[in-house]
Amino acid sequence: MKKGAITVFLSLILTMILSLVSAVIESVRVSAIRARIEMCTDMGLYSIFAEYNRELLKNYDLYFIDTSYGTSTPSLANTTEHLKDYLRYNFEPSKGQFSIGTVDFTGLSVGNVTLEMPSYASDNAGRVFKRQAIHSVKDRFGLSIINKAVNNYKSYKNSGIEETDVDEEREKIQEKLQGIDWDEADNPADKVFDKRAGILNLIMKSLPRASDKELALENCASHRSLTKGVGVVRPDSDPDSMVNEFFFNEYLVWKCSSYTKDLKHPSMSYELEYILNGKNTDTANLRKTVETLLLTRAAADTIVVMKDDAKKSQAKLTAEIISAILFLPEIAEPLEKLILLAWGFAEGVVDVRTLLKGGRVPLMKSSPEFSIKTIAQLPLFMTMTGKNAENSGGGLSYADYLRIFLALENKSKKVMRAMDVIELYMRTTEGNSAFRMDGCIEYIQADIEAVSRFGYEYSIRRDFAYEAIIE
Repeated sequence: MKKGAITVFLSLILTMILSLVSAVIESVRVSAIRARIEMCTDMGLYSIFAEYNRELLKNYDLYFIDTSYGTSTPSLANTTEHLKDYLRYNFEPSKGQFSIGTVDFTGLSVGNVTLEMPSYASDNAGRVFKRQAIHSVKDRFGLSIINKAVNNYKSYKNSGIEETDVDEEREKIQEKLQGIDWDEADNPADKVFDKRAGILNLIMKSLPRASDKELALENCASHRSLTKGVGVVRPDSDPDSMVNEFFFNEYLVWKCSSYTKDLKHPSMSYELEYILNGKNTDTANLRKTVETLLLTRAAADTIVVMKDDAKKSQAKLTAEIISAILFLPEIAEPLEKLILLAWGFAEGVVDVRTLLKGGRVPLMKSSPEFSIKTIAQLPLFMTMTGKNAENSGGGLSYADYLRIFLALENKSKKVMRAMDVIELYMRTTEGNSAFRMDGCIEYIQADIEAVSRFGYEYSIRRDFAYEAIIE
């Protein structure tokens, strides 16, 4: 047996030392808990944002969490449950594993988890989606991609095409010439305009692969009430600015199909034509687009014809001969103008056929570029196609004309119809049969509570998004 002794002074010192050590250990525990909560929260949020819809990224270069997760109903509650599950694994290292004698220094478990302030793709009439689309074009192609489209649009606005109404001018002149029997004279304008009512049908019938798909629009974004979120969060620029509008148009041309760009989408074949017109069949959308294209080309060609002295001389001579044959000298002047209008319209028909066959047509053609060289060729316009239509390198393509029409289209309608296109295609892909753009989020605010078995409760708030919108 050995005897030991301790002084009262040493006892007091040891008590203070043990208290200090205990306080330091507890302080370390508290700091470790706080650090772990922050790290686990970030890991959990990174995990749910890593669950972006793969098909949406693959086909449309968009990053969104689809809150339906392949089910029939999108809900923020689904994302909340996913986050809770990730947090449980992060807070409790032994979860899902068989272990004996392990000790968790922090003893954390998940408390209440709330996700708030979601920013849905369809918010602000689709501006959230639109902003991501604009960013994807800028990131992929850079700023120079819109230069050509901007120049074409400016040329169109300055060309006078919008102010030229061939139909109105034709109707006014035909009223003046009403009642004239043209059987005794060969009126080339009459032969052109007699076929006008059936021209669209003839053009449509000549298309080698016109689709007749019907579009199931009743449950699309533009036809239903949408789930509302907080909208565009801290925008870096106005999605509706003129420059961004051109970027968005390029996104649509890049990602959507059209008559001359077959992407083999089962939902619809003419997606750009639908965005422009909003009809419920491929045929109707293509027909309306062709009609707009015909009016545009007819107006452009008529402007050129009216300024071409050689063509005006031909028309004047023809009109004078016809008026002399009919003994009606007073009709020479209006008939001359009608022939010029018919020339421009007929050339426009040839241009449309050229564009639909993959060729190119300048916005404002020069006289040598006309396919119909003389008035004698006017009756043949329905069988003519521009030279080298398949391989022509100059001028504007069908897609270029669609870019101009997109720039003229209502901004809100364009965005909503673009979301229709995405929804219809996504529903044909595996696991996305109930896909909805208003079920897709890019930003959320998370409020997370954690409880420690050592008697501590903590709460943390995080803002998370795909784009750099958080300060």
